Amino acid sequence: MRLFSTPVAAIALGCLLLGGGVATAQPATSTRATLAVDGGTLAYETCGAGPKAIVLLHDGILHSAAFDDVWPILCQRFRVVRYDRRGYGASSPALAAYAPAKDLEALMKAVGLEHATFVGSSSGSGIAVDYALAHPEAVDRLVLVGPWVSGFDVSLGFIARSLNLAAKVKMGDLEGAVKDPYILTKTADAERARVVAWLKANPGNLGAGARERPLAVAKPRLGEIQASTLILVGEVDIKDVQEQAKALETLMPHARRMIVPASGHFLYLERPATFAEIVRAFVEEQP
Repeated sequence: MRLFSTPVAAIALGCLLLGGGVATAQPATSTRATLAVDGGTLAYETCGAGPKAIVLLHDGILHSAAFDDVWPILCQRFRVVRYDRRGYGASSPALAAYAPAKDLEALMKAVGLEHATFVGSSSGSGIAVDYALAHPEAVDRLVLVGPWVSGFDVSLGFIARSLNLAAKVKMGDLEGAVKDPYILTKTADAERARVVAWLKANPGNLGAGARERPLAVAKPRLGEIQASTLILVGEVDIKDVQEQAKALETLMPHARRMIVPASGHFLYLERPATFAEIVRAFVEEQP
């Protein structure tokens, strides 16, 4: 892991010493809307203003509500966009296989953004990478959180874990499924309860990503990405994610990796103030 010579590390340390909880921020005025795409609609939300923009891309289990705690913080300084991918949250389900990066392209046009920093969580990071490969001119910077990018093999342990989680979900044991030790740290009971509540309110989230397809296999092309990239990984996240983050740091020419202590895969749920400050400092950092 490379050490930062920028304010990012100092800010992160300060937030962790303060506990990394939700920062005090006045709610920003936001606008909700829907966008028609081929075969359905996407629900999205925008807020804030300014020359720098951020697009938040959720993971493959939760929808954009997962960013609720960091949303008002980031909206104070940037123009921010978040949306539900097809089948997640308030967006209509996919009727056939599709490329999420194409939906992102349509959304960028709809909200009038020519470029932005893309913050992708888990499978959302794969979409950010796909978009960066297809539209390098539109990517200011990348933040890949617990990254999951196409082209990497998975371990037998990951497959066994996935089958175990799928079995619990099939039996309706969401509480048991979210006790997975890599999603959140052991003491994150409140955050774990929020995840269960979101999934019960949005059952379509589970399995919604089955029809998603990357534009191309990303791994062999990672060296093409010239955007400055920050890779964030929760301390207790699963080994597959940790190893992929290390590989991305090596394969992407302008990438640096940071382990966020006392957090799991959904680190922005457990450490929202820390997460928001790290992102803010990275976006505003001078080249």
